[in-house]
Amino acid sequence: MKIEICSDSIESVLLANNAGADSIELCSCFSVGGITPSNELIKEAVRLSKIPIHCLIRPREGHFIYNNHEFNTIINDIRNAKENGVKGVVIGVLTKDFNVNVTQLDKIIKVSKGLEITFHRAFDSIVDSKKAIDLLSEIGINRILSSGKSNKAINGIQNLISWKNYNTKIIIQPGGGINNHSASIFKEKGFESIHLSATEEEKFDTSITKTLENEFSKQIIRRPSLNKMKDIVKIAKKNP
Repeated sequence: MKIEICSDSIESVLLANNAGADSIELCSCFSVGGITPSNELIKEAVRLSKIPIHCLIRPREGHFIYNNHEFNTIINDIRNAKENGVKGVVIGVLTKDFNVNVTQLDKIIKVSKGLEITFHRAFDSIVDSKKAIDLLSEIGINRILSSGKSNKAINGIQNLISWKNYNTKIIIQPGGGINNHSASIFKEKGFESIHLSATEEEKFDTSITKTLENEFSKQIIRRPSLNKMKDIVKIAKKNP
């Protein structure tokens, strides 16, 4: 079973390489589920990583129904990521009735020629999952990242298993709250790949005087954990 690490920093990229991960999804802002990383972060990650970088393309937080201005940003971000040497992009575009936006996706596929394409957890907002799987498989999407329409992938495992068995031409990649226990289960169930960040929460532990603004200091930082990465890679690579 392959391991993809979701990274939002060079530190995480380097640790994922060290831990023996198979690929990296590069993004920024874990707190909102990830958005497109900066151009400089992409360049440096590609320069330093020995494993493939797949770049999240998401121009803002929130839903996945994009207006023309937002979609133009998506297209330009894909071009930039491609020029900077990423091996894949991670995208998700929906219509107002929560189906795949085929018009936008067709343009994305053309611009992304030569790259692997993952349809991200926007998939969990789609009304007819199996219809979407057939569509995405037919037009050449490589994998679907999903938590099985649950807050954590392990809670949506029945949907994930059903989708994996339904169409074997496209990879169903569980992602969302995966730990050692759930990684073992997904391996046992025959999943080809899983997606996780392997982070630990860090709180600012320095006292701040009442005269200073402390709103930003209250925000929790998610730091990558080499031990967590290594533990799950070990599970994934262990022979039956």
